[in-house]
Amino acid sequence: MRSPGFWFAAPVIAFLTLAFALPIGIVAWTSLMPPRTFDLSLPPTIANYTAAITEGYGRPLMWSVIGATFTTLVTMLLAWPTAVILHRHAGRWAIVVAILIALPVFISESVRLFGLSVFLMPRGGILAGSLQAVFGLQIGSIQNSWPGALLGMVYIHFPFMLFPLILGISLIPKDRIEAARDLGANRWQVLCEVELPLAAPGLAIGALLTFVLCLGANAEAAILGGRAVTVITAAIEQRFGYAQDWPAGSALTVMVIAITAAIVLPVLARLDFDRLTKR
Repeated sequence: MRSPGFWFAAPVIAFLTLAFALPIGIVAWTSLMPPRTFDLSLPPTIANYTAAITEGYGRPLMWSVIGATFTTLVTMLLAWPTAVILHRHAGRWAIVVAILIALPVFISESVRLFGLSVFLMPRGGILAGSLQAVFGLQIGSIQNSWPGALLGMVYIHFPFMLFPLILGISLIPKDRIEAARDLGANRWQVLCEVELPLAAPGLAIGALLTFVLCLGANAEAAILGGRAVTVITAAIEQRFGYAQDWPAGSALTVMVIAITAAIVLPVLARLDFDRLTKR
């Protein structure tokens, strides 16, 4: 007789199988079909994966990985001091600031990116107009470029790094920091040897969320990057849509899933969720 835990978990297992594992299996099987065909009777082939590497799709994939890595590192550098201030020094204002940071998440990503695009316009934009009026400075546009797309990704994904990091910082006992200072540790040593190791679970979750979301990001490149930026998600959309080459699109999708799993699963295996949830 099975334990009650299995029966309680059965609905979740069924849902994950139907909504997660089965679609991935279908995509993986489609990726092994001959290019531009939907014939299940033909023998499987890796031609779509070979084409993905030899026909120029490696560059969009590389830029997607680089952009996700860069965004993760920048948001980490910005979120750490913000999280420390909110947790230790903001007091009663911490919840107000947190709400103000979280509110844009409930607004459409495209709307926020178009707003940022208007803000960055070289002529008539808020930033350029303010600098011209106050300091007499004229700036060029970073729109339709990689810096513009990266700025958009940092802007959109900052909350996904900040809030897990606040949770991680809350795991740091104050007496550990005070003990390290009493033993003569300077600020840098306290950060590297006490705070970062203890806050690592929250930092890891924030980094994973940011990286995975950025790896699948498309709107930032389309709105702020323009034709100068091509990411792997745009290539996948083009294969499934305009080209109607589903096997090639499936092969690119499987490659992205494999890269994501290779990064995410080892980190999740090391996380102590009981400690993170203080159980």
